[in-house]
Amino acid sequence: MKRGARLRNLAALPFGLRPPKTPMRRRPAERRLSRHPPNAATRRQRNPILPDKSVLSWPNVAVSVLGGVAAAVIFAVVARGGLGGLLFAHLAPLPIMIVAFAFGLIHGATAAILATVILSFWPHPVIGMAYALLVAAPAWSAVYAASGAPRGGRDRLTSNLPGWAALAPATFLATAIILWLVVATLVFGSLDEALNPIRARAFILLDLMVKERNLGDKIDPTTLSGSVARAVPAFFAAYGLLIHVINLWLAARIAQASKLLGRPWPDIAKEFRVPKPVGGLFLSGIALAFFGGLAGPIGLVLSTTTGMLLAFQGLAVAHIFLRGSRSSALVLAIIYFTLGLLGWPILFFAALGLADLIFNYRARKTDAGPAAMQKPD
Repeated sequence: MKRGARLRNLAALPFGLRPPKTPMRRRPAERRLSRHPPNAATRRQRNPILPDKSVLSWPNVAVSVLGGVAAAVIFAVVARGGLGGLLFAHLAPLPIMIVAFAFGLIHGATAAILATVILSFWPHPVIGMAYALLVAAPAWSAVYAASGAPRGGRDRLTSNLPGWAALAPATFLATAIILWLVVATLVFGSLDEALNPIRARAFILLDLMVKERNLGDKIDPTTLSGSVARAVPAFFAAYGLLIHVINLWLAARIAQASKLLGRPWPDIAKEFRVPKPVGGLFLSGIALAFFGGLAGPIGLVLSTTTGMLLAFQGLAVAHIFLRGSRSSALVLAIIYFTLGLLGWPILFFAALGLADLIFNYRARKTDAGPAAMQKPD
């Protein structure tokens, strides 16, 4: 007799004639669990929970303090000048980025604020303000964008994170330097007057070079020093962006090697893409650079900063098109060696990045040969 029919027959019997219910026998494992319930450690092993990196614990607070002190010491050495200061300048954003990647954005912000406060008391408040605008804010914003710009328990950025991570410090650096140009013009009466110290140093160097190489008929140190002085703010903006992007990559690798990186490593060559308005700003900056007065230096800052972003995208295109090739490592080594030695070929990659922003070459490469896209950089 089937079980369903037997249950219906039993249900039809009067209550007193029904057979007593036999309790179900527990399995041995269930009996053991009932006698010895799992403790908290066992439950955590079965259901692992990712730790909250921004939790305010004493070890994390100590790391924030140490990161802020380290960042302040590095920038203090930079402010003193010399060859050591010049070398340390390239590592100024690194402590803040490592703390933010490995221990959470809140602790990275704590380290940035602490370093700014220390440098504001010693050596000077102007040094603290410069550090906040040129190092601390760009460094923290880069990690914030690389982490997906979390807010309210969700990520506001879900795609093209490498591009946003480079755009964030570029925005802070360009804004800070343009603001300095405007304030200096208002304080000194004219931008040329504000740039006089830079022009004087450039004139001395150019004059020595002209005398040593007998170039008096070809180069006018007075005119050229003025052009160099107007280009220095733009150079600092672009070079500062390069330093921040390199430190961002290095800090993320350190956090990954320490198994503290909270996100999977992205395919940078495939995912690095800046928003299309960056291309418009680049062309607008080039146009402004030909104007006189304050507009010229502002245009140079815009064009060099956005041009560096487009150059990064152009290098990403080169990585994608060389991916899967046997000679890719050699070709990329030659490319980066040439860029480090000469510098000016970065213009070609900026043009390539602008073209990729319009025509999306990497998507075509992906559709044409998906097998060659398997190896990430």
